[in-house]
Amino acid sequence: MNEIPIPTTILEVEALILSLYRPNAPEVISKIQATLSRLQSSPQAWGMARDLLGRPDDKVKFFGVLTIIIKLNNESSSLSIDDANELLQNLVGWYLEALRQGNGLLVVRKLSSALGTFFLHFHHQWRLFIRHLSLCLVSERPRSSASFNEASDTDSDSFIDRLNPAQIQATLWVLGNILEDITKFDLNSANTMGLYDAILENMPDAIALMTRGMTPHLTSQETHEESIKCLQSWVWFAQRASSRDARLIQPLGPLVNTVIGSLTVDELYDASIELMVDILSNCSIFLSDSHVQQLSELFNSPWFRIRYRSLIEGDFDFDSIRLGQLLLAFGDARVEKLMQANDERSQDLLSKLCGLLATEGYAVAEDKIFVPALEFWSTFAETMTDAMYSDEGSANTWVPRALSFVLQAVSNAWQKVVFPPPDEFSSWDSNERIGFHDARKDVIDLLQSVFSLSGPQLVVTFADLTLNALTSSSWLQLEAAAFCLGGLADCVGEDARCDEALALVFTSPLFSALRSGDQTIPPRVRQTCVSLIEQYTEYFERNLSHLPPALTLLFVVVGEHPLTAAASKSIHRLCSSCRDHLHPEVGAFLDEYQKLAAGKNLDCGASEKILGGIASLVQAIPDRIQKYSACARLLSFIQTDVQLSLELLRSPSGTTTPCLMGSSCSYSSPDEHPALHTALKALRCLSSTGRGLQAPTDSSVNLTDERVITGNTDPQLAHLQETIISIIVQVQSSFDTSGEVVEIICNVLRSGFSEVEPGPFVLPPQGVAQYLTNQTLRTPRVGLLMSTACSFVSSLEHDGLQGQQGILQSLLLWVVGLLKQLPNPETDPEVSQNGIEFVSRLMSKRPIILLRLEPQDAAEFFFFFTLQVLDGKEPLPKASASEFWAVFINTRCDTAELDEMIAQAMNALGPLLAQSLARNIGGSASRSELDKLSEPLKKLVVRYPLARTWLETGLSHPSFPSAKVTPEEKSLFVKKVINLRGARTTNQVVREFWLSARGSNFAYAS
Repeated sequence: MNEIPIPTTILEVEALILSLYRPNAPEVISKIQATLSRLQSSPQAWGMARDLLGRPDDKVKFFGVLTIIIKLNNESSSLSIDDANELLQNLVGWYLEALRQGNGLLVVRKLSSALGTFFLHFHHQWRLFIRHLSLCLVSERPRSSASFNEASDTDSDSFIDRLNPAQIQATLWVLGNILEDITKFDLNSANTMGLYDAILENMPDAIALMTRGMTPHLTSQETHEESIKCLQSWVWFAQRASSRDARLIQPLGPLVNTVIGSLTVDELYDASIELMVDILSNCSIFLSDSHVQQLSELFNSPWFRIRYRSLIEGDFDFDSIRLGQLLLAFGDARVEKLMQANDERSQDLLSKLCGLLATEGYAVAEDKIFVPALEFWSTFAETMTDAMYSDEGSANTWVPRALSFVLQAVSNAWQKVVFPPPDEFSSWDSNERIGFHDARKDVIDLLQSVFSLSGPQLVVTFADLTLNALTSSSWLQLEAAAFCLGGLADCVGEDARCDEALALVFTSPLFSALRSGDQTIPPRVRQTCVSLIEQYTEYFERNLSHLPPALTLLFVVVGEHPLTAAASKSIHRLCSSCRDHLHPEVGAFLDEYQKLAAGKNLDCGASEKILGGIASLVQAIPDRIQKYSACARLLSFIQTDVQLSLELLRSPSGTTTPCLMGSSCSYSSPDEHPALHTALKALRCLSSTGRGLQAPTDSSVNLTDERVITGNTDPQLAHLQETIISIIVQVQSSFDTSGEVVEIICNVLRSGFSEVEPGPFVLPPQGVAQYLTNQTLRTPRVGLLMSTACSFVSSLEHDGLQGQQGILQSLLLWVVGLLKQLPNPETDPEVSQNGIEFVSRLMSKRPIILLRLEPQDAAEFFFFFTLQVLDGKEPLPKASASEFWAVFINTRCDTAELDEMIAQAMNALGPLLAQSLARNIGGSASRSELDKLSEPLKKLVVRYPLARTWLETGLSHPSFPSAKVTPEEKSLFVKKVINLRGARTTNQVVREFWLSARGSNFAYAS
């Protein structure tokens, strides 16, 4: 579609402007805007803007003013002094005319913005802009600024005092625009030299203007509000420009006093409180002692008490919330003083701040001040902690008094996290429910901060609250108290000082009440109380006699839908932490699980956690026969699920998932077949069992074990290992299109890699290698299996890699074979990346495997494959290829023969590698890849004298991608790299060369 020609007459321009306000297709509007934008950029725009301001329509006038602002911002340097003076006189004249004629506010405010923009660009010519504008307003005609500036003895007060409220407001609009727009300028640049001083020069006039605008009998409500807003703009400017310049701060003091006084005037409340909250929160440097004193008196006034009481009683309209924010902002600004103060007024203020945590109404949904108040008290507690521990030698006599307020805040806060009745909670919208949960977490943060001040007493308090609520059957209060008690578990940890208080809870009727299945206890309450067991695992480790009733409760409630997740998690953690004490009871645990599984009372996640927990107990059994027998029972449960999955696979479609939660199971997906769902459950349980059987990280290693000494394999152990491999193979073959199956199988295999002693999941290396090498490129997530092979190579170091030559060679041939089958390296980046990483791992640990690989063309293929990857665009494989070449170049072998083989390979491959690196560094690579690519380059110049020649040849090769680098620059680059000898600075040299090759326009775009 063709562009609209630029109009040549003022009537055509006016018509085009007005057409923007009529219904039009988006593309038409876009064309009109583009044409008007071209017009504003044209030389004739100055004259056009002048003519437009003479037209009657406000929309046309507005466009004319906008054009002037655009021209001032873009082309102010093109105006001569005379042109600028003429423009100023015209702008003032148009402004006076617009005010006199009562033009629309949009035009008037835009003209005030244009005057402000003029000052920012021509402050040298409009030095005393407030004084000059006041004179023009008073005399009702534009006056020459040149003659005015020369009259330095002109008395500003005589003009400002003669302004009526509307004229004050008009002047304030210009001043406010200047103060807001000046923050967009760099006051340290040469182009704005003198602008900061020009503001300072006008400051006395500005203070006089705002003072008159805030003088009740000389102003109007609108002008008073505008004065307060202008003061806020001045505060912002002073803070951003030079927050330590007393010349910008001290003169504002009386005005701030006036604003504080305006808080009690209903019509000025909104503007005044917004400014004071801003100053207290962000610009406290503007507060003097007199301001603090005045605010303190305000907080003790009848006016404040009435409004505060209204807020506490549940009035959460905007004005009430702002009052609470003012109080909190004052507390934040004075937190250290309030913390240590002993006077009655400070104590009263802290009581009021505590009261903000005890307002009527539910937090977040109704009470909008609770969360900000919570943040204040968290800050108070943290500041108090810092003060106490930074000066431990001092008396700190203020601490008990300050702590009493903190504990009162805690007492108020915990009651606000009591859940509403279920019906009411469900009626809230999602944001309110999420906000309420977040507020509960914030309360826990407060409690954890207070614990460092009060210590175990806080645990005692919430233990008592929990027991009191239990005694009175106040279920929602019980949930809140238990929630807070659980939140302190991380603070208690191994601190036995809290055990007495916790024992009162864990030996109370709480467990029996939960175990009885009392339907009057809401599910959420039972869930929170059950979670206490998992949260205080370390308590049960210290108090083993309390374990049986806790575990009995957990196994009773784990089959109940709402409690399944919390109970199974607690079982898993207790079993893992207390394995050395609980392992004699492993048979009972297995029996309990068998009952639950037979009754189909568990979902997938619960089965996974419970079996993992029981496996932890099995790991701790010292007798090998008993351990392996228990393992066999664990595996039998998993085999049952595998068989069920196969039966479901053969069943007709429409069969439901045999899981407690069905489609609501956390592991379920909408289109998942029940058979696959069950098979995945079996594999997750197998993986969890493998993790549970891992030795704890702090356990000792049995150096007399068969794996280390004899290598003999127990027949019972061998049977378990065969069972595990059988499960893996059976599930994968039956669900051979599932990537998730492969992912979990990899987790199962890895669970034995880190172990140094024999175990069911420490599978025979030959068996693992055979399983891996049976996988093909058609196997889903085969790249992940290659990554698992990397971990497998590392695990073989336990027994020494020298004896694993055949296994390592078969794995290498398998990896190379998979890479060969790729149409190109970027077909499957995961396969390319993990395949290269496997060879890198092998090269770093056992280089002979690659160097003497048979057939030889397999190694040759791999070398050329990595070079092809280096020239590709996939970042992860490319990074792996860079790492491989860095490893290969830097490898030093045990024998001269192997070192010679690497040298011969590099004689052939070095020039090709240098060409690839040159192409990448010459612009083909992305910026983020340069550090990785620098590694093989650094190794190359250190190890091989021919590197210089190879690099020079690579940089001059026809495939070099950039024509922006001269031969001299290439030569200098090579010289720098060679001289740096692999130093870290090489990376910077590479980046600079890459930028030169890309061109300077890529400096920030890449």
